[in-house]
Amino acid sequence: MYQYVWDAETGGLLLTTEQLRFSKEPRPVYSKELDILGFDAYWTYPKDDSAPLLWAEANNYVYKGKTVAKTKGGSLYTKPEIILVEDPEPNGVPLSFVDIEGMCQKNRAIMETLVQETIQKIYNTYREYRDKIDVFYVAFSGGKDSVVALDLVQRALPHDEFKVMFGDTRMEFPDTYDVIKKVRKWCAGEGIDFLVAQSKLNPSQTWLVFGPPATSNRWCCSVHKTSPQITLLRKNTGKYDFTGMAFTGIRAAESLNRSEYDTISKGEKHTGQYSCHGILEWNSAELFLYIYSNSLLMNAAYIKGNARVGCLVCPNSSGKHDYIKHHCYSKEVDDFLAIIASTSSKADHYSKSEMQRFIDAGYWRTRRSGKSLNFGPNLFEVRIEGATKSIEVNRAVVLWEQWGKTIGELVDLGNSLYGISYHEKIYRIVITQKANKTVFSFPNCENSKDDIKFFSLFRSVIVKALYCVSCGVCEAECKHNCIHMERETQILDSCKHCYSCHNVHEHCVRYNSIRNISSEGKSMIGSKKISGYDGHGPRAEWLASFVKHQGGSDFWNTDGDGTCQNKKKDKFRDFLKDAGVIAYDKTAEGDKYTKYIPTHFGKVIIAQGAENDVSWALMLCNLVYEADFYWYVTNLNFGITYTPDSIKLMLQDVMPNDDSGHGKSNVVDAIKIALAKTPLGTSRIFAYGDIDIKVTSSGRENLTLKSLTRSPWSDPVPEVVLYALYKFAEACEGYYQFSLETLLDDSIEREGVSPTRIFGLDKNTMVRILNGLTINYPDFISASFTLDLDNITLREDKTAEDVLSLF
Repeated sequence: MYQYVWDAETGGLLLTTEQLRFSKEPRPVYSKELDILGFDAYWTYPKDDSAPLLWAEANNYVYKGKTVAKTKGGSLYTKPEIILVEDPEPNGVPLSFVDIEGMCQKNRAIMETLVQETIQKIYNTYREYRDKIDVFYVAFSGGKDSVVALDLVQRALPHDEFKVMFGDTRMEFPDTYDVIKKVRKWCAGEGIDFLVAQSKLNPSQTWLVFGPPATSNRWCCSVHKTSPQITLLRKNTGKYDFTGMAFTGIRAAESLNRSEYDTISKGEKHTGQYSCHGILEWNSAELFLYIYSNSLLMNAAYIKGNARVGCLVCPNSSGKHDYIKHHCYSKEVDDFLAIIASTSSKADHYSKSEMQRFIDAGYWRTRRSGKSLNFGPNLFEVRIEGATKSIEVNRAVVLWEQWGKTIGELVDLGNSLYGISYHEKIYRIVITQKANKTVFSFPNCENSKDDIKFFSLFRSVIVKALYCVSCGVCEAECKHNCIHMERETQILDSCKHCYSCHNVHEHCVRYNSIRNISSEGKSMIGSKKISGYDGHGPRAEWLASFVKHQGGSDFWNTDGDGTCQNKKKDKFRDFLKDAGVIAYDKTAEGDKYTKYIPTHFGKVIIAQGAENDVSWALMLCNLVYEADFYWYVTNLNFGITYTPDSIKLMLQDVMPNDDSGHGKSNVVDAIKIALAKTPLGTSRIFAYGDIDIKVTSSGRENLTLKSLTRSPWSDPVPEVVLYALYKFAEACEGYYQFSLETLLDDSIEREGVSPTRIFGLDKNTMVRILNGLTINYPDFISASFTLDLDNITLREDKTAEDVLSLF
């Protein structure tokens, strides 16, 4: 909330009355951290952790107001590099402790104002909501933020009016459990209920059956944190459909997402639940000042140099902090790293050192499905031929009836025939046994909206029947006490058919984590062969020649005015075909080149010109439905820098037979050229390439790709986005009405590629574009954003082809 300056006198921080716009999140540094990182080779300091010696802002170390050192890099197995900036003390004089008492005294007045305002805010929230809330509780993690939040809440509220809830994932820092033990004892003395929520499943089990969590698939939060807490609070309150409010330690300065939170939020983790983020506007300077001023518990993990506490091995953690965790808790961390290694699809053909490099580089964090795991075989396949639908399961016995009751009343009609009522229609299910297979067919399920929804729900039933391990997530989603998972999953006959249990990601958290996208009844683009255009990426000069000759035979016959000969011409033809610019016409005169003539789309590109960003952005909207660019768009995340070697390693999953590595090199070479020689890279429509360009004495250009970073299109053209939306809707088989949240959710399995994923467009940018499109092109699109609800509707009588008339 407040800005701070360094105070050389105390070696600490001094708050000012100016409001802080951006926090560098300073933290105290103790001798133990300096020892772990190796500073004892350069500095002399007391080996005493009774007080901090200096401060850190990210990787910068500050002593009495001056930056004296930095660290660079670091990973699980690699110690960060120390970069000395200047001597903290002259002539090797030992470092002195921060004067904690003096620092707190200097900040006492301004901190007291902040504290009283926060306590009043917490109390006012309690008074405003106490008639709506069944249980108030502090969401306690054992970290610095929740320690402060708990102290402020206990000062604001009567101790019998709230509880303390610790969500024990059993993956916490060992030092955290020491904090929990002490706080639990303190709560008992203060008359405050202290609750501990745990999943019945141990992480040593779940990591093996769900696969290690990843940045885009953090199933662990639902299984080990949210669901156990909801289940425990239901038992504690005696109300299955309780309404709770959690007092959290969430702070806006911690992340970009949290900076958008409001003080009071509803349903962020579970519908019907509230959160009060009392210290949302606090920064870490104020947080540590409060801890020191009030002699609160300090988790020993911070003293060892960990900037945050939480789960020991988290896909969102990296760099120096991974090294410190591994150094401090090597046994516990290695247990999880061993599971990462044993469950990886690379386990059988990687040496121990190769696997260590794989884990150290963090590639395990990026998986999006079960393809990179060595377990989780394909268990079913969906077949749809016209109105005929079936699901073939690779098992002789499928215990589906329990989950079948969640759709509607289930009736066993005998002779492997069942009926399920849904929306006033009895859907028949015929079960046929084959050798080690079970086939479900649906003789009266056709293509009405209700039919399609029923089939989707039944597919969900099969998913749940095959993949359910009674993890508790669906039980937590059910507000009617109809799902019990204490031992095995049981669906009560009183099920209300609200379908909340079907609305989890891909119907089942475990299935979502280990599914093999390309094989379970879907002809995904990603299963097509990646070619890399044999290393010959597109060049703007080739398109310029194509445009000059209006895409006619003169372009092909002159080899693009001499710029695009031999194999380059073959691959540029393939590129233009993938981009939708040309199509084969067997009636056309000529050879294998001139029989390819410009499409309607191609004529639009010719009219726009080769130097226009719109041309390349439009082509990208088509290219993402072909193998090469589809792989890039779906596998490379925005803002992450990838080296050629890391890209090649990731390509192993889709090019497993490329033993020589030549194919992967072609893919990298092709994108390198596209980024260096077209607006896809030069205008950063698609990505930014850090590329060295050197010209030899003979005039030959040599391009060296150092790294690639997916970057948002800084100046998106609304009409291009509209074209991409129609392509998305058509690929999703007529999905013409959807929400912006759906567009932004990359975890949803679908054939369409959202323009937000293609161009890196965030929520605010999309709202602006969609509102403009609604005003300017009401015949194509209608979008509304009111009361946190959004709805995007495309005209079903229009097509992507029709959008081209706007250019």
